[in-house]
Amino acid sequence: MSNITILGASGSKSATSGSSAFLLNPTHVMDAGNLLVPLSKTNADIDTIWLTHSHLDHISDIAYIIDNYYEKRTKTLRVCGLKETLETVKKHFLNGEIWPDFSKIPLHNGSDMTLRYEAIELEKEYTIGKNEYIRALATDHTVPSCGYVITKEENSLLVSADTYALDNVIKTVNNTKNITTLVIECSFPSSMFSLAKESKHLTPEILFMRLKELEDIGLKLYINHLKPSYEKIITEEVEALKGNWNVTILKDGDKIYF
Repeated sequence: MSNITILGASGSKSATSGSSAFLLNPTHVMDAGNLLVPLSKTNADIDTIWLTHSHLDHISDIAYIIDNYYEKRTKTLRVCGLKETLETVKKHFLNGEIWPDFSKIPLHNGSDMTLRYEAIELEKEYTIGKNEYIRALATDHTVPSCGYVITKEENSLLVSADTYALDNVIKTVNNTKNITTLVIECSFPSSMFSLAKESKHLTPEILFMRLKELEDIGLKLYINHLKPSYEKIITEEVEALKGNWNVTILKDGDKIYF
């Protein structure tokens, strides 16, 4: 079976967990919240990062993997994402003030730049390996954002990333016959509905209410992005509210087979 590895599953960095990052294959990752420690020296092999949005818990380790493995990198690092996401990263993060602008710094042993930004189109499929593809779907967050459908050997997995509404997730599942697996965020306990709504995140109550029409079609459901302070109560609520779903709450280092 095809698989991906969860490098960071949490909704925030903590002493024991890393924020959002997925290893899609040896050279492609989705999000960069926790690359440095789990990938170690193989960070130098990453050639493409697919960003879901511009929040720090999804982009932070772009800075560190370039800085720590600059001399070992032999090719330009591509950072792919929505146009608005890339503009924010360039303006407010890798801007020469907060951190070096590596899009203007040549590779250690070459003339090409260390980093290159590439804007993606929603719903367009991109090749990431042999019989491996990725395409973005629009999601509902406080900044422009997307999730991704990852396809390997004709089976697909959908990752929502940070979102409040799930309408487009459900639409994508209904229009894509080979999706077998969902990875959906759930950041806050149900008692914090107002904060979840304001910050455009999900609670267990909202999550299972909105996924109701997909409950009985046999999809596997993985939940990520729990805020560390609320992990215990979110886990208890998920168990109480899951209905007929086959649910797993993700941890750093887990593999998803699909």
